[in-house]
Amino acid sequence: MDARQARVLYLAVADGRGHLMRAHLLRRLLALCDLSIDVITTSAAGQAFLAGLGTPADVLPGGFALLFDDRHRLLARPTERALAAYIASPRQLGRDVAYLARRASGARFIVNDSLHPAALALAAAGGRAGAAHVVNLHGENLWQAAVHNFDRRGPDWASATFRRLLAAIDARAFGGIVHSLALRDRFGVQEGRNRFRLPPLTAAPLRTRAEARRALGLSARDRFAAIYLNPHFRDEGLAAHLEATLAAAGFRFHGVSEPWASRPCWRAFDAGFGDVVAASDLLVSGAGAAALEQARCAGVPLLALVGDQPEQALNLEQATATGIEARAVAAAAPDGLGAAIEALAAAAPASRALPDEHARVHRLWRETFLSLAALTKENDHATRPELTDDRPGAGDQQPRRWRRRPRNRRAQSRAAARAPADTDAATGNAG
Repeated sequence: MDARQARVLYLAVADGRGHLMRAHLLRRLLALCDLSIDVITTSAAGQAFLAGLGTPADVLPGGFALLFDDRHRLLARPTERALAAYIASPRQLGRDVAYLARRASGARFIVNDSLHPAALALAAAGGRAGAAHVVNLHGENLWQAAVHNFDRRGPDWASATFRRLLAAIDARAFGGIVHSLALRDRFGVQEGRNRFRLPPLTAAPLRTRAEARRALGLSARDRFAAIYLNPHFRDEGLAAHLEATLAAAGFRFHGVSEPWASRPCWRAFDAGFGDVVAASDLLVSGAGAAALEQARCAGVPLLALVGDQPEQALNLEQATATGIEARAVAAAAPDGLGAAIEALAAAAPASRALPDEHARVHRLWRETFLSLAALTKENDHATRPELTDDRPGAGDQQPRRWRRRPRNRRAQSRAAARAPADTDAATGNAG
């Protein structure tokens, strides 16, 4: 593979800003390896979010989106009706499939982050000559929530058929990346040639905790909360309640929210949010996998404002089982907010940050993408030789092969200690 010519098309759905942040971080991270990423998202608001971080993106024209109320509760029935209409419309699903196929020309592969129907349709054609290579990227618990969406809501045969259909489509994809909070996946697991399990990707801070606190004007005695809430949190009453409760507990805060950007101490975007988290004593966010991983790496507890979303409940269950300090408060009825804040503040140790974690996780993601790019090159050379570049000097830059995951935790620790130092600080200017 001539890495200087390699390109990846990355479809990041805008329903959760974590998907967009992952695309932004990977674009920065892989630019260091001369592997370019072209980002496509699903709404003008998502495009603006990426632009605020410095990543250009185009918008998929079909217009499909998940539907939420103003406290981040998924509106399941309206979303399912919108999905059915989207799939049935040639101006929606058909248009998006054609758009992706056209934009994928010359790309090593398409990343489908997370489970967009148009990219799943392309993945279903994975065995056909000339079809685009699709790599499905999603959270472990998002997948579990998706495949079990219709359980106990209809006949058992119908939900079982839906599970088999999704599994069959995923199996036809060229590859897959599952990010997981489980301990077994913390050091990365390769399953076969083109399936990977990784810890979530998050932004690295550019400053130490002490440096970040000084930059924010904080003293050693100040309690400080970092807040990121995605744009599905729109209720101004919730914002006011959160602000008042933090003030009553003696916390200053720095908040990032697109709908609440006009309120004092809030802004719409923050490319340096990784530093803000490093400086904090408490992280307030949803229960997305990236937020929980950010809390783990920074060594701060997480207060999760949650809606009615099965994958977020699974994320919290998985995270707390691995020792991440987190508590959930229902965004629809946040009466227990004050008690949760005080409990988390009391439980937080003075320092348990893991300064090398971001570099190690960034290295895993970089090696995964380089491996997939090399594998698609090999596949094209075998099945579509007219598309390969056999010029002198265009040989494969295959990354080193992964070792199988050590069978015990002690072996994992030894493997981590032997890992070379990483220089990924340049990718940490976004949070």
